[in-house]
Parts: sequence; C-alpha cells; structure tokens
Amino acid sequence: MITYKGAFFWILLLILVSGTMLAPEASAGGAPNTEQKSVLWKVSGKGIKTSYLYGTFHLVPKDQFALPVKVKQKMIKSETVVLEVDLDSPELTRGLNKAMRMAKPLETLMTAQDYNYLSRFVQDSLERSMMQFRFIKPGFLGQLLLYPKLLGYSPESYDLALLNLAKKWHKSIYTLETPQEQLALFDQSTLEIQTSQLLNSVKQFDKQRKLMKNMLALYQQEDLEGLYALITAQNSDESQNLLLDERNEKWLTPLVAMMKKSPSFIGVGAAHLPGENGLIQLLRAQGYKVEPVLK
Repeated sequence: MITYKGAFFWILLLILVSGTMLAPEASAGGAPNTEQKSVLWKVSGKGIKTSYLYGTFHLVPKDQFALPVKVKQKMIKSETVVLEVDLDSPELTRGLNKAMRMAKPLETLMTAQDYNYLSRFVQDSLERSMMQFRFIKPGFLGQLLLYPKLLGYSPESYDLALLNLAKKWHKSIYTLETPQEQLALFDQSTLEIQTSQLLNSVKQFDKQRKLMKNMLALYQQEDLEGLYALITAQNSDESQNLLLDERNEKWLTPLVAMMKKSPSFIGVGAAHLPGENGLIQLLRAQGYKVEPVLK
C-alpha cells in the first residue's frame, strides 16, 4: 500500500535527477573537475555568519544510507536549518493527493497495445495490478512504479533525516519553497507528454537501473561535478532551467538573508550545488568564500 507521504518521497527524487528517467542514453561529458570532492561546503565572508551548504540525495537504498559525521558536526553547531520543503506538512500531503489525480483513466491516453505492455510490466516486474493506478497522472505514476523497484521499498531520505535531527536538536527550521511550489514542479508537461515519457522509462528500465547505480556511486564518492555532468547530459535545457537554474536564482536572496541572521545549515538536492548556475558559484559571485569541507 502506497501512502501519499511515501509517494512524495518517490516523486521528490525527480527534483534531483530531473529528466534522467525519461531521456535517451547520453555520456556524462562536461568540463574536467577542478574542485575538491565534497558534498559539504563552508560559506563565509562579508556580513554573514559562517554557514554550511550540504548537497543531499533525496532517496537512497536503506543499506547505502550514511549521513557523514562531518555533516552532523556542522549541523549541530548551526542555529538554523534550511531545507527545500517541509516534508511533515499536512498541506503537502493534501496537495499531493489532489495533484496526482486525473479525471480520465490511463488507458485513454495510450493505445491498447501500450497499455497491455505497461500492465504486464507492472504485474511481472513489480507484482502490482494496474487497476489501482488507473487515475494517477503518468508523470507521477512513473516515479511511484519505478523508483521503488530501483531503490527498494524502504529507502532512506537524507532530507527527512536532516529534518528529524533539526527537530531533535531544537533548531530553527526554514524552508525555501511552499508545498504548492514544490508540487507544481511535477506537473509542468501535458498528460500526453507524460504518457510518452512513462512508456519510454518502462521500456528502458534496465538503462535506468544502471543510471541510478552510477548516480549513487558518484554521490557516495562526493563527486558533485561528476554527478552534475551525468544529470545535465540527460536533461533538456528547458528542464535544466526549470528544475535547477531558476530555483537556484530564486533561493539565493533568502539564503543570504538567513546566513546574515544566524549560522545556518542548508540542505538541498546535490544537483543544486555545482555548475555555472549552481549555488556554489552564485554565492562566490556575490563575494562570499565557499570552500569544501573535507573532514
């Protein structure tokens, strides 16, 4: 039984991997990595309190989850914890319930042959019946069906782990996006485009499994540049702008304001940190010192 809160964790991973589940296979490419490898970065300089920027991987298999000691050490010293969204928000659960649903059944969006192919995949590979998913939008359904198979049915969430620690340590908690803003990211394309992407993802499932394995390996190596290159190689410019670049620009002002008020620990999806339009470079362009925390 998939709960709506559980469903959101599957779908939240889309923010990190953007369109990688849907795109044709591509090589990583990109510029050579000149930065030292780290998922945790120290931010300091004019007018701000020393703060830390941490790149998360929204969901990982349970046996591969490990929150680095250096992350806990820097977080406990911070006064404010900044996250993308409040994962415990009842409004988020209600919004997801509404956003996932569509009026017409899934079989009306594809040929009978494609629907039968999808139904067989769900039954044979996932041991589920399509009947319970017929009125869920294809863009959401792809995440609900495929990510559990890729990651296991009891994965760990770095974002939820940070939220729980922030509450345990009585930190002030600030979120960068409302539930409505976060949910809107999952519904940017038409049902027809979502349907085509869902069918492509099912037909290329073995490639998606390999891609996810490579992404996890790069993250565990703290290779943000390599992870970013792999993700951007799969994405369209439109997807890149919508899910990463535009959000980074929007987040920059409130992040700086928060760091001016108190020492802050900022945890956002790892793909938001590297790149020319990533938070590391945006902060440096504002004159702040951003350096990797190696231990």
